[in-house]
Amino acid sequence: MYNQFMPVLSTGFGNLMTNEQFAELTSVQVRMLMIKKGFVIVKNVNFDDETEFKNLIASYGVVVEYVDKKKSVGYGYKDLLKLDGDKNKIVTGRGELPLHADGGLLQTVVDVVFLYAVKIKNMQFQGATSICDHELAYQEMPNYLKRVLDEEVFEARVLEKGYYVDASPADWFVVPVYTDYGWGRKMLIYFPFTANNPPSWESRIIGFSEQENIAFFDELRSFLIQPIYYYKHYWEKGDLMIMDNRRVLHAREPFSEVVERVLYRGQTTDRQ
Repeated sequence: MYNQFMPVLSTGFGNLMTNEQFAELTSVQVRMLMIKKGFVIVKNVNFDDETEFKNLIASYGVVVEYVDKKKSVGYGYKDLLKLDGDKNKIVTGRGELPLHADGGLLQTVVDVVFLYAVKIKNMQFQGATSICDHELAYQEMPNYLKRVLDEEVFEARVLEKGYYVDASPADWFVVPVYTDYGWGRKMLIYFPFTANNPPSWESRIIGFSEQENIAFFDELRSFLIQPIYYYKHYWEKGDLMIMDNRRVLHAREPFSEVVERVLYRGQTTDRQ
């Protein structure tokens, strides 16, 4: 099963498939595929409404919901986040989202992430979602980068209070880089925002000076975005992307005010 779909990267990481091919797979088969391949992209999917998208998500595991004490998370999105390009917001806005994995800042377990392109207009060479094969990259990266990831302590602090509200600590808190699942390691890291992009979070390494912190993240990013590990997806209406949040890091490139880019995002966990 793992080799019947078109690979996205030259290493075989990622799979591209038609809607017809996707329809023949069960959610269990797709999840097993993503453990090996990290993510799938399905073309020309047509959900009539939000309910169809939510039903798909629910078939993959326990839907990540923010209710009760966490009902204000993400400006109150509950279980389906609309990435609508609101220029007054960051996570759901138009600016950069650096490389990251979902869940760590909200201290929530997220195993699978779903993105669906509801509306795409005037988007040419911008607004891409990028995906990184951090597992292969780790195997091949220099030891001095590995040492920092393995031995140093990483912290984050949320800044976009309207998104994270009280679900995240108000000050700096430790975010463990790796979680071992036996079949692989989840990489949970939050890269700093680059200059001139309003930040939703900050990141630092305990004991590193500001200059050392910047230098490390710049060098690590330069290594991770090599084409052998890194894929940029330029959205078309009807694209469905499903990512194993334990196998990939992802990012968003900024896009201008003339672009209409509306994605639905859902999340599930395997935990009961």
